[in-house]
Amino acid sequence: MIAVVGVIPGDKLAGTALSGLGIVFTLGRKSDGVLESAARLDAPVHKNSLEYVGETHVYRIKGPNGTHKIGESAQGTRVRDGASIRGEQQARALQRETGDAYESQIRKTFPDKRSAREYETNLIERFRRMFGEDTLPGNKTNR
Repeated sequence: MIAVVGVIPGDKLAGTALSGLGIVFTLGRKSDGVLESAARLDAPVHKNSLEYVGETHVYRIKGPNGTHKIGESAQGTRVRDGASIRGEQQARALQRETGDAYESQIRKTFPDKRSAREYETNLIERFRRMFGEDTLPGNKTNR
């Protein structure tokens, strides 16, 4: 547990690191100078962060009208058959919703989130250039 003992204007602390009880924090502030956040510097990088380094794959979900969506995930693959955990979750949800058959397919695997996101964006843009802007109904944007 961390207790705030006093108030120090945030502009004096923003961007600095504090340590206490062996834990290092970085501080942020709102524009009015009030301290807004304290984040652990030793905390693991979230898998949604572009800074995440770890296996990330790009998948597609195919339905009765062709490719429905292209996505990326760091959730991993099923041991049984190597299918995308996230892609299969979404395919099952679409099947329940529409009654049509959907399946996922891993397109490519990357060592980090940034590379996978770049590939995903380029693939969506290329797909829409080839087949029209109204394709990929499961992708609202090019990301």
